[in-house]
Amino acid sequence: MRMPPIRTTAAVILLVLSGCGGREPGATQPSVKAAPDSAILRAADATREEGRYAEALQIYQRLLLNTPALPAARYGAAECALALGQPEDAVTVFDALVPNAEFHAPALQGKGLAQFALGQRESAEQSLREATASDASLWRAWNGLGDLADLRRRPAEAAGLYAKALAAHPNSAMILNNIGYSLLSSGNYPGAIARFREALAFEPNNVTVQTNLRLALAATGDYAEALRSAPREQMPTLLNNVGYIAMRRGDYAAAERYLASAMDASGTYSAATAKNLDWVKDKRRSPE
Repeated sequence: MRMPPIRTTAAVILLVLSGCGGREPGATQPSVKAAPDSAILRAADATREEGRYAEALQIYQRLLLNTPALPAARYGAAECALALGQPEDAVTVFDALVPNAEFHAPALQGKGLAQFALGQRESAEQSLREATASDASLWRAWNGLGDLADLRRRPAEAAGLYAKALAAHPNSAMILNNIGYSLLSSGNYPGAIARFREALAFEPNNVTVQTNLRLALAATGDYAEALRSAPREQMPTLLNNVGYIAMRRGDYAAAERYLASAMDASGTYSAATAKNLDWVKDKRRSPE
């Protein structure tokens, strides 16, 4: 992030799996005493916990050059790969760490989340269930299982899984947002609104939660509240979303108004908005 481009995660994975050590060609021995591996690992972990994944991966990479079999560094590198959108790399290293007693459960969690990102739902569920069976405090595994249940349109099952995630990790805007979205998808709009507002109490500037709250408000027919205090740059998208929801509700007059406003606000042609607007106009001209 704040550092120059790094070598690909694949290079890190190769080091981890091959066990190759040593220094890069042409590297010279530093004249000052190197920091102990434990200090470097703590720095890498702290950087990762702050969400600076690319920077953390660089630190893990430097550590793995000298100690390629260090499980904690391998695990940290895999977590960074997952966070950076490289699940193919992550799943390989997590899988190799599953036999390690210290990292067994978190490695299963990471493996399951990486499999989920790869669209391997059955394998992801198996890994995540094994993770929670080994360590019930792994909230990301419970949350992932809740997401899987939602994708399979099992809202009651999802609710129970999200509840376990929230019990393990209270006051999480991410989990509360997922609960809210599950309720929204199943038609429980008041419940969804309550959960989204609860999430925003912990992360007021979370744009994803803000957007989902606006969708839930629009789904109740409260279009004005859904658009209240919306940033100007988001208005074209929000107007389109509100118009689409009004269309789905059968409120065609409101749908036409908001979709037309979305076209005006964007300043550029939107094929999706135009298609929705044409459909609504036809519907109003020729009601069934």
